[in-house]
Amino acid sequence: MCMKKLIVVLAFVMVASPVMAAVTVSCSGSGTSCDINYSVTGPNSVRAFALDITVSAGTISAVTCSNSSYYIYPGSIQIVSGSLQSYGNCVCSSTYPGTQPGIGGTGVTVEMGSLYTGTVKPTSSGKLLTLTKSSSTAVVTLAANTARGGTVMENPDESPSATYTGGCAAVTDCFPSTYSSYNDWKSMGKPDCWCGTNTAGMTAVPAVQWKFQCDGDIDNKTQTLGQSYRVYTNDYAKLITNWKRKYSTVGLDPCADVDHKSQTLGQSYRVYTNDYSIVISNWKKKDSGLPANCPRGI
Repeated sequence: MCMKKLIVVLAFVMVASPVMAAVTVSCSGSGTSCDINYSVTGPNSVRAFALDITVSAGTISAVTCSNSSYYIYPGSIQIVSGSLQSYGNCVCSSTYPGTQPGIGGTGVTVEMGSLYTGTVKPTSSGKLLTLTKSSSTAVVTLAANTARGGTVMENPDESPSATYTGGCAAVTDCFPSTYSSYNDWKSMGKPDCWCGTNTAGMTAVPAVQWKFQCDGDIDNKTQTLGQSYRVYTNDYAKLITNWKRKYSTVGLDPCADVDHKSQTLGQSYRVYTNDYSIVISNWKKKDSGLPANCPRGI
């Protein structure tokens, strides 16, 4: 008898208590470009977003709103003589109370709404916009702009469980992302030996700097022998040890990849004749005879 009563009570609670939606707004990307995304769980969809987006350093230089469902921008709709003239821009004017400074400032306020009806609703997840920030290391913070409703559901009386997660991981690379070999550097585990003192395009500098690796200094040491040779037999020995090794070869020392490129020849060797040529051309050279500004080139 008690079990029957319990089942009845549970059934009543399940019918009487609506399922509350959970909404997550987050960012992804790195460097100067960052996507702002949304995700919804539950039976209802989001009708509109009002967000404050700020950066920890530098400024926000551009915002591109690109969601085909949330294309109504309440913060800048223009109505003239009773007629809708423009859906405006998703970035709210900074002249409005409670609004971030706007493009060129440390933060923006965006409003994005939808006019869907019936069964045609936005997808449960997607990208809302892409922002460009001046500082590649700046961290992005997301928050609801409560003055404009924050996250508004299809049923405006529903208060969703909303989470706003910032980030857009700051880039801290010691190898220039503008170089054509950048993806190779990442694939090989971001070896510090490729990073030197030529900091153009870098966002971080390693604790130990390899000034001459791209000149054939594979061990980052000099050999004295009364001369302090920067490129000599120890470097040559490491070159030969890694000779004709590929990226997939167990034990490959990426420091022996002096030119930061593979040589295909049907094999994609990471250490081969081009690296050998660099070592030989700088054979027995001292620090004073080398540029000391690795990495170089594209």
